[in-house]
Amino acid sequence: MSESARELAATAAPFPPEPPPHPGAAGLLFEALALVADDLELAERELGRLLQSSVAIIPDVGGHLAFAGGKRFRPLLTALCACAAEYRAPARITVAAVGELLHTATLLHDDVIDRGEFRRGRPTARMHYGNGMAVLVGDYCLARALQAVSATGDIGAVRTMSDTVTRMAEGEVAQLQACGDHTLDRERYAMVIDRKTAALVAWCSSVAGLPDRRLVEALTVYGNELGFAFQIADDVLDFHPAEGGHREGQPGETGKEPGQDLRDGKMTLPIILACEADPRLHARVRLALQGPSPMPAGTADALFDAVVSSDALPQAARVAQQHAERACAALSALPASRARTALEQIATYVVRRTR
Repeated sequence: MSESARELAATAAPFPPEPPPHPGAAGLLFEALALVADDLELAERELGRLLQSSVAIIPDVGGHLAFAGGKRFRPLLTALCACAAEYRAPARITVAAVGELLHTATLLHDDVIDRGEFRRGRPTARMHYGNGMAVLVGDYCLARALQAVSATGDIGAVRTMSDTVTRMAEGEVAQLQACGDHTLDRERYAMVIDRKTAALVAWCSSVAGLPDRRLVEALTVYGNELGFAFQIADDVLDFHPAEGGHREGQPGETGKEPGQDLRDGKMTLPIILACEADPRLHARVRLALQGPSPMPAGTADALFDAVVSSDALPQAARVAQQHAERACAALSALPASRARTALEQIATYVVRRTR
């Protein structure tokens, strides 16, 4: 790992992090992190190892995002699900690290496609290193992920990962194709989430299908429902303004620009619900999407305010909550344990989080 990448890794949040000063969603996350702190530390080291390369700029670009203070949501799921399923083989650490590596690859690619300027509260890798470098290092992350899983010697894990990456790619293409389409299509919205987001979360929660087969199905359902809850909650958070207002070019609660999905022409659930309730707003959105892309700031701000002032955000939040409840219900197939309780707390955290 290059010197700059080591510096980034050194600033990554330790496991477990410092306890939050107040209870709430962050407190739930801390309790879950503390339960599998040793596994997460091992996964963090493995992630650093997988980002190493004799081409010095590769760990620099990958580390710019991977060690920028992400929540490590996917490694946490893998560690907790492995614990809940009483699966202690070393491959669990590989899967935990690979889950984060695959997520890193998708974010590097997404920021180029979406022309994103902020990620996790800092300029994106493409802004720092250029689009080409971000895409190629994303490809490197995918290649290293495949290399790491194949090294476990379990062909089943390789198969589940290849199936997952294929579905993720399909979701990315479907989302890009739908950009700028004003159609209020909940089915397509759900399909994109299923493949772009939930597929990876489910792979991580199933620990690549390696635990007892009797438990893998329940873990997969849990992860799939959790993936839906996570993405819908994230789409709601996209309408939380940045401090001082939703000014373009400033990161909001999620670490990226608020309203970015709207400006990019993505019809997320809050926008769909707001337009279904108000045909006049739908007409305004249709007209805006027929104009230049990304949407001009003034137009985007007016539509942003219209969605926020509607009942769409609490409606979408309730849908996310329903998915979280179904995720928890799937866990009944697992034996009672602290890890299972922590997984239930994670589902609560996903829909309560503010960033």
